[in-house]
Amino acid sequence: MDFRSDVVLKGAAWDNTIKDLGKIFNTRTNFSIYLLAMSIGIMYDQRIDKLDETEESEPHNVPRTVLSSQNMDGRIDFMFQAAILTSQTIDFNEDKRLQLAFGDNDDSFKKMEFLTEFANFGATKLAEKIGTSNLESMENIKNFLVSTLEGRNFDIDALSEEDLLDDWMPDFTGELN
Repeated sequence: MDFRSDVVLKGAAWDNTIKDLGKIFNTRTNFSIYLLAMSIGIMYDQRIDKLDETEESEPHNVPRTVLSSQNMDGRIDFMFQAAILTSQTIDFNEDKRLQLAFGDNDDSFKKMEFLTEFANFGATKLAEKIGTSNLESMENIKNFLVSTLEGRNFDIDALSEEDLLDDWMPDFTGELN
């Protein structure tokens, strides 16, 4: 991926998240939080175009030099491919998705803007996990990620009424399942 400019992170959620989690993510703070937020947004398949800004919120950025150096192993390319191939938030046919994911660069599609919209959503989720101390914030984030990996994040893995009722409905013999 070609990085022609810095990624600007605007909004109260970004400002609070970066300031409050900066001590936890103390190396390449903005990049680390951006990558985690992007992962969360892709996982939820939710995008936010722009976050609400307040007068107190400061914009932050991820320098293109950091993006370029950290993408040497293709992390951001891989995340883009996963997002463009699986997202239901964009109305492209399969051929267009495959072309964007694996074809030659299409300069008309702004890949980093697309990924940043996922990261904007992820930043709002991370902001919800901020506690009163760094330890509490780390614990909240850890619990959030573990519950997601184990399939216990009901925001993503919602149980249908059928699934809930299956365990309590008697089968034809009159015995509970």
